[in-house]
Amino acid sequence: MNSKEQIKQRFPFATIDEVPGFLVWQSSMCWLRIINQALQKQQLTYTQFVVLLVTSWLNHHNEKTYQHHVAKTARIDRMMTSRIMNSLEQKKYIKRVKQSNDARTNQVFVTETGSEALTQAMRINHEMEQDFFKPTTAIGKDFVNYMQTLLPEC
Repeated sequence: MNSKEQIKQRFPFATIDEVPGFLVWQSSMCWLRIINQALQKQQLTYTQFVVLLVTSWLNHHNEKTYQHHVAKTARIDRMMTSRIMNSLEQKKYIKRVKQSNDARTNQVFVTETGSEALTQAMRINHEMEQDFFKPTTAIGKDFVNYMQTLLPEC
C-alpha cells in the first residue's frame, strides 16, 4: 500500500471541512468566543451562565437542589461544577448550604444578586442565540432537533 492510500484510509474526507466532529468543535469554539464576550457584561462565562441557569431552573422545579443535580443536569463534570460554583459563590450569585461534611450534599440556591445577573444574562444569551443559531429558520429547527438526538449518547 502506498502512502497516498494510507492517508486516504486514515483520512477519508476530501477536505478537513467535511469532518463532522471538527465542524462541531469549530462551531462550538466560535459560539463560545461570541457568547463569552457578550456575557462579560454580567461578569459571567458561558459555563458559569449555564450552571447558574440550571441551578435556578432546578430551584424552581425541585424541592431541594444539590451540586450533583446541577452537574448531572448540565452534563458537566462534578469537579468542574464545584469550581464554577466556587466562583459563582464568590460573586454572591449562589449560596451553598452544608447539609453534612460531604460537599456533594451542599444544597444550592440562586441569590437575589444571582437572579438579577441571570435575568440580564438570559436576555443577552437569547439575543446571541437568535443571531448565531437562527432557530426560527427551517435549518435552525433541524439543527436543534438533530443536536437533541445526539445528547442522550453523552
